[in-house]
Amino acid sequence: MALALVGCGFQLRGQDLINSGYSYAISGEGKDSRLAIELAARLSRSGVLAQDSADFTVELVDVRRQQVDGAVTAAAMLLEQAVRIEVRFRIVDAAGQERQAERTLSRQRFFRLDRSNLLATAAVKEQVAESIESELVAQLLRSLNLVQQMPLAADAG
Repeated sequence: MALALVGCGFQLRGQDLINSGYSYAISGEGKDSRLAIELAARLSRSGVLAQDSADFTVELVDVRRQQVDGAVTAAAMLLEQAVRIEVRFRIVDAAGQERQAERTLSRQRFFRLDRSNLLATAAVKEQVAESIESELVAQLLRSLNLVQQMPLAADAG
């Protein structure tokens, strides 16, 4: 029963953006990145992605995807690599007021290289990258949830 309640609470918190009555947009240098596309898809599925003007804008200042070499064998053969994705963003309201100062989120995950099947290794790398992007988008959405709960300047006045 406790698990059911925890599940419900999580579900309800996830509905904050939908029930807020606000709309959201994505801008910035990283607006065409895969991460931005995933963020836009999630906002669109929730029915809160603005086509024109928005109450809040996530400005993706920079989205970087890096490949990092990991462990090597005694013969200097690479055994693993990591995918690292870093996103710098800030959130502004419709008046251009900064609601969340620029912040950096990053994730890194290692995966084993299969030298006998490079195509499979490339597929694994893409799966790892998609998983990391999904986690970062979820964290961005949590940031939006927090920001939208603070009163807007127009609401406070």
